[in-house]
Order: sequence, then C-alpha cells, then structure tokens
Amino acid sequence: MTIPILIDGKRRGALELCAEGAYMRFEARCALRPGVQRLYVFGGGRSACLGVLAPENGALTLRRRLSRAAMKDFPAPIEYAALEAAANEEATAAAPLRKSTREEARPAAAPHIKWEPQPDGSLVGTEDGRRLLALPCALRRVPPGVKLREIGGRRYLVFRS
Repeated sequence: MTIPILIDGKRRGALELCAEGAYMRFEARCALRPGVQRLYVFGGGRSACLGVLAPENGALTLRRRLSRAAMKDFPAPIEYAALEAAANEEATAAAPLRKSTREEARPAAAPHIKWEPQPDGSLVGTEDGRRLLALPCALRRVPPGVKLREIGGRRYLVFRS
C-alpha cells in the first residue's frame, strides 16, 4: 500500500507499507530538505512518529520494520504521512494528536517556542530569554513532581537553564 507524504500541504513523497508476517515494513522517500526531519503518520484523529529520515541519493529516506506491539499506539488506518514541521500544522488543522492513556491531560508545548532538533534526539529552545533543553522520554508512570511536555506528538522532559 502506498501512502502520500505531505510537505507544505502537497504530496512530495511516498510511504510504502508492506505486511511481513507479524511485522509491518515501512519505506519512505521524499524530497531532500535541510536539517533533521522526522516522519509522522496520521489517521483516525491520531498521529505517531515513525522515525528520522536520512539523506540518501539526493532524497530523504527511511526504512523501518515494526512489530504489532510496537505499532499499538499508531493510527489505524494510516491515511497520510508528513514531516515534523508540517505534522504540527496539519495535525492541529486536520486531526488532534493522540490522547494520553492517563486521565490527566499532558501540558502542550508552548506555541511561541521554536524547537531546534539536535543530533542526539533532544530539542533546544528559548523561552523568556532562558534556554530550554527537552529530552525525549517514555515513562510507564510519571513520578510525582515531574512535568512532561508533548512536542510534535512525543513526550519530553523539559529543563530550564
């Protein structure tokens, strides 16, 4: 099955999905863009990050194989894919980000913060003249006093300097 990759609201690539037994194989290819680009999949009012695209032969590509357990939080069916910057805009306009399984809502990222992706997967931003560092996390339970932010569909621990 072929799913379109949308960049700036236009089809700029394709995501191939192929079932391989208990796994799903994803192969994405889209136009080359500068910086770290994450690919998100959308469908049924949900979204999930598929991974980071890598430059290869004049295009951005991603090859990934996921088990059913790894795909439990993925949208079903997958309707389209988009890059991180486009994902934030399109998700807000077309479909809300996936909901937390916990009862309390997670705080959303402040819209005025421009996050810069780092090679190690962290994000750096500035708010009120103070530098912010956001580290991706996947906690089964959130300890008391720890506050998480959802940025681009992922949960992060945010530290201020």
